[in-house]
Amino acid sequence: MFDNYPDHPAELSATPTDLSLLLRQPPPGAPTDVVRLHDTDGFLLWAEVPPILVMGSSGGAGTTTTALGVASAVASDYEERSPIVVDASATGGDLARRGCDKIDPAGTVQTWLNMGPRGLAPSVLDSCGENSSSFGVLPRGPEALPRRESYSSVHRDLSAAGCLPIYDGGSPVTNRMVTPLLSDPRIALVITLAARPDAVNRLKPALIWLDDNFGEHHLADALIVVTRQHPTDGPGVAQHARTYLGKYVRAVTEIPYDTHLAEGGPITWTQLSPPTRLAYRKIINLLR
Repeated sequence: MFDNYPDHPAELSATPTDLSLLLRQPPPGAPTDVVRLHDTDGFLLWAEVPPILVMGSSGGAGTTTTALGVASAVASDYEERSPIVVDASATGGDLARRGCDKIDPAGTVQTWLNMGPRGLAPSVLDSCGENSSSFGVLPRGPEALPRRESYSSVHRDLSAAGCLPIYDGGSPVTNRMVTPLLSDPRIALVITLAARPDAVNRLKPALIWLDDNFGEHHLADALIVVTRQHPTDGPGVAQHARTYLGKYVRAVTEIPYDTHLAEGGPITWTQLSPPTRLAYRKIINLLR
């Protein structure tokens, strides 16, 4: 079937200029580069919802609420996935208090890592708390992870158990514990930004650090999420981020102010306003 196939590139019906372009070395890049399509605003998409790491550009940027909101949207719209929101912050945050509106957790990341076998769904679920949207919540204690363990092994075993990890990395982005997650191109990066002028000022050094340590292609795949946490927060911060950062990242989107989120208690999907639920669904669509 290959009898008529040319033996040498010179026999192809192409000009020397065409061949020189074909044989030219490709530019440096990454497997997850944003690829623009047909001079439009489209880009290549993941086939399914990827694991997600949510990091804050500064303290109080809404990483926990964003991680829990995205997990709720996944559990609501993608019943075949089993989201587990994992506390990957430096010392442990309030993930369990905000996320467990149904069952409190029986363990932590540390206690689960001491169990065996860890890569099975029952061992994960036995340690997790539960949200009414049917996703698990795995908090962490303030102590260090067990010896020779890292969030690389956490991610490996959660994936082996068939879970979809969504990590609440807290802030700052320089948290060395999440470096293994940042280094994995298969994990989508979400950077939350509070809709405050001081938070915008703190975003710049965070992005420079990511660019210096992981490269422009990693940053180009990140999604910036502006969180409105006060009734007076308007669209100005999101518009500013789109204007000055839109071409450097995957996209800029925002979460509207929501009284249920502002209460500071456990987050229940059905009590969020329709615009807030739509905003979390939009995050998933932007990452897929």
